[in-house]
Amino acid sequence: MPNTGYILTAIFLAAGITFALRLIPFGIKSALKGNALVENLSQWLPMGAIICLGFYVLVSIDYSSAHTAIPYLAGSVITAGLHLWRRNLALSLVAGTAVCVILSTWVF
Repeated sequence: MPNTGYILTAIFLAAGITFALRLIPFGIKSALKGNALVENLSQWLPMGAIICLGFYVLVSIDYSSAHTAIPYLAGSVITAGLHLWRRNLALSLVAGTAVCVILSTWVF
């Protein structure tokens, strides 16, 4: 059985490493300010991540069953349509999720 000093050392070491890892991005932010690559990535990376997640969701749908495919596809269509219409990310995500949950829970 480990003693108290060993446990406290492990806790403080883990906390210190976690704190340092969270602090590093703020330290290098000033060094990368004005970098063309970082500016370009900051514009394209968020949308790229959303597109990758969208493809992941659409690929993982079981299309052989209407009970599972229709709610997910309807939620995806509502999310995309609302976002194209209103340009409000929060509204489109909440509405699409609500449609998917309502259809999968109460209709199918």
